[in-house]
Amino acid sequence: SAWAAQIPYDNKREEIVPYTDCWALGNGWVWNTPLWSRLGTGYVFSDKYITNEEALQEFKDHLKRKGKLREDQEFRLIKFRAGISKRLWVKNVCGIGLSAGFIEPLESNGLYSVHMFLNRLIRSIDRDEEHLVTQWDRDAFNHNCRFMFDGFAQFVAMHYSLSVRNDTEYWRDVGSRH
Repeated sequence: SAWAAQIPYDNKREEIVPYTDCWALGNGWVWNTPLWSRLGTGYVFSDKYITNEEALQEFKDHLKRKGKLREDQEFRLIKFRAGISKRLWVKNVCGIGLSAGFIEPLESNGLYSVHMFLNRLIRSIDRDEEHLVTQWDRDAFNHNCRFMFDGFAQFVAMHYSLSVRNDTEYWRDVGSRH
């Protein structure tokens, strides 16, 4: 899950930078993404280790430490399911990008998977004029895209498993996974 908020700039010239900052908190991490009109920020957390209300308080405490908590601040809870569809291409429907699967927001695998999955689909259907798409084509596409997605997931998991942070149950658990 994630708590998200929009924060107006205090000093746009100083705060608008060409990168996203991230901070680890007790049960996940916070992103701070400067947009042209405002800062987008949020706390991605595991509800296995903390309640929504506790996570919101942890996020608010973080924003307060950074001098970014507003009295009238609105927060939105975003629930998401991580993983990939069992079958991406079924009959004449093909899942591409985020319609196929989602890992988590930090690495933003959506754009890369759109590109890679589309390339894989084009290779599957653009062999020659006589070619009809077969179940083998769909199965090969499903297998290849799931393999690529597993690589994305391992890349993201490596960020957590290589962490030396161990001050909460969350960080001990994600740090012990290989």
